[in-house]
This record gives sequence, C-alpha cells and structure tokens, in this order.
Amino acid sequence: MSRTIKLTHEQQLFTESAWLLYNNRERILADPRMAYAPIDMGNWLMYSGVGAFNRATIGVYLDWWQECKEAVAINTDGKRGLIVRFGGSPLSALNKCLMVDENGALSETHAQNVHFLWRPFCDICRRYADSEKPDNPYCLEEVVQKMAQPQK
Repeated sequence: MSRTIKLTHEQQLFTESAWLLYNNRERILADPRMAYAPIDMGNWLMYSGVGAFNRATIGVYLDWWQECKEAVAINTDGKRGLIVRFGGSPLSALNKCLMVDENGALSETHAQNVHFLWRPFCDICRRYADSEKPDNPYCLEEVVQKMAQPQK
C-alpha cells in the first residue's frame, strides 16, 4: 500500500526539478541570482526546530548534494536518489527522509546517520547566509524555466 506524500506547489516543483537542477549545477552556481533562489522544503530537526533550515536556497541544496555523499543515496530499487527533505532526532538518530530518484519518483527513506545530513546542510546554510546576496534572486520557477531553455 503506497502512501501519498503531501507537498506544496513549490515543493512539488522542487522535487520534480531536482535532477534538472542537479544536472545544471555549474550553470546555476555561476549565477548568484539562481543560486540564491529560496527553497521552502520543510526540513526539521527535533530539539532544534526548523530555524537553521529556513534559509535554504537552490545553491545550498546543490552544494549539499555535491559535498555530502549521504545526500545522494541509493533507494530500495537500487536507483540513485537525491535527498530533498529530512527530519529526525539528533539524540536517537531516528529520521525520515524524502528522496527523488532519477526518474522523478518520490520515496521515503531513512539515513544511516542523520548527523551526516543535517550538519553539512546547516554549515552550507550558514555559509550562504554569511555571504553577499544578490539584490533580486530568482524564484524557483524562474530558475526551472531558465534550465529548461537551451543555453545560448
């Protein structure tokens, strides 16, 4: 019996576009207006809440997927997937993650060690928060549209 995963419109767009963004990461990271497009994905950590994760941007996710080997996982069917949302407890290490595979299928998974996910994610969020931001970052929809167009 499969469970429906409820997402907002923006979260749905993010999960549907995750591999498009990942495969165009160099182009996105080279443009601060794209890299600083905000993402509201709803990550959380028990005892800490969501505060550390509220500043996530496309660039945060792209850097995290590149720097944190646990953020690119293998699902139960043996397909490579990007972790797009995580939550859990730093004390018990119980966690629930949402992963999107290369075919766009969403599945819930558990990380072997949630610390390996949230620590780098928080560090990268801080790095982005401490750096100079562009005046008018794009929104996720604009970035997805730009990635769907051929590069000039």
